[in-house]
Amino acid sequence: MTIKLKTIKIVLATFISILIAQALGLEYPMAAGIIAILSVLDTKKESIATALQRLASTVVAFFIASVIFYLFGFSVLTFSLYLLFYVPVAYRYNLQSGIAPCSVLVTHFVIAESIALYWQINGLLLMTIGAVIAIIFNLWMPSYEKDLNQKIRSIEEELRQFLSLFHTYLMGDTAHQALNAKARKLADLLEETEQIALLDHENQLVNYSDYYIKYTLMRERQLDILKVMIQNITAVRLETEQNLELALLFDDIANQLHETNPGLSLLDHISVLYRHFRQSKLPRTRAEFESRAILFQILRDIERFIEIKRDFFMTHSE
Repeated sequence: MTIKLKTIKIVLATFISILIAQALGLEYPMAAGIIAILSVLDTKKESIATALQRLASTVVAFFIASVIFYLFGFSVLTFSLYLLFYVPVAYRYNLQSGIAPCSVLVTHFVIAESIALYWQINGLLLMTIGAVIAIIFNLWMPSYEKDLNQKIRSIEEELRQFLSLFHTYLMGDTAHQALNAKARKLADLLEETEQIALLDHENQLVNYSDYYIKYTLMRERQLDILKVMIQNITAVRLETEQNLELALLFDDIANQLHETNPGLSLLDHISVLYRHFRQSKLPRTRAEFESRAILFQILRDIERFIEIKRDFFMTHSE
C-alpha cells in the first residue's frame, strides 16, 4: 500500500469515526478517530486480527481498571497500578496491540472519576467504531497481481542471462565476477518479489492462493544451487570436450527457461550427457581427473536445478 493511499484511508477513517461517535452522543469522540488511525494497517488480515485483539484487550483492560479504581480510587498512582497488572496480561495473551488505545480509554474513567456502566459502554463503542471503520476502509486494497507478474518476468529474464553467463564462462568469454554480480542481483529481485507476494497473500480473505510465494521460494532454491555451481565452475582449469557439452546444456536451459516449462526435455538431455560422460575415455592426468569430477558434479547440480522446477510445475499444474 502506497503512502498516498494509506494517508487517504487514515484521513477518511478518522473523520468518519469521529462523526459517528459525535452522532451517537459519545463522550470524547476524538478517541474513536485516534483508534481508527492506529487500526489502518498494511493488510486486510492484519487489520482484522488487530481489531479483534483490541476489542478483547478493551474488555480485559476495563475489567482490571474497574477493580483497581473501585478498591483504591482514581489517581495517577492507581492508573500506574492498573498498568502494572494490565500490561503483563496483555502480553501474556497476545493482546499487546491494545495497550495504548485501551489505556487512553481507561484515562476517561480517571477523568470522570467513575467506572459506571455508562463509561464502560462509551469506551467500548469508541473502540468498536474506530476499529470497524478502519477495517471497512482496509477491505479495499490495490491488487499486487500486476506487479508480481512483472517481477516474475524480470526473474525469468535474469535467470536466462545468468545461465547464459555459465555458457560463456565455459567457453572462456566471461569472468567469474560477472557470475557473482548476477547472483546478487537475482537475490535482491527475489527478495523484493517475496515481500510483495507476502503482502498479496495477507490481503486474501477468500480464495487463498500461495502461488507467488511458492514460485519465489522455488527460484530461491534454484539460486542456491547456482551459487554452488559458481564455486565449482570457477575451479575448472582445463578446457575439455565436457566443457563444451556443459556449455551447450546451459545454453539449452537458458533458451527453454519459462515459468510454465517443466523442463522434461532438459532432463532427457542431461540423461544423454550422463551416458556420454560415463562412456568417455578415462582421464590421463590428475588435473584432468579433478576437472572431470567437478564437471560431473556441476551436471548433477544442473539436474537438481531442473528437478526443482519440474516438481513445482507438477504441484501447481493440477
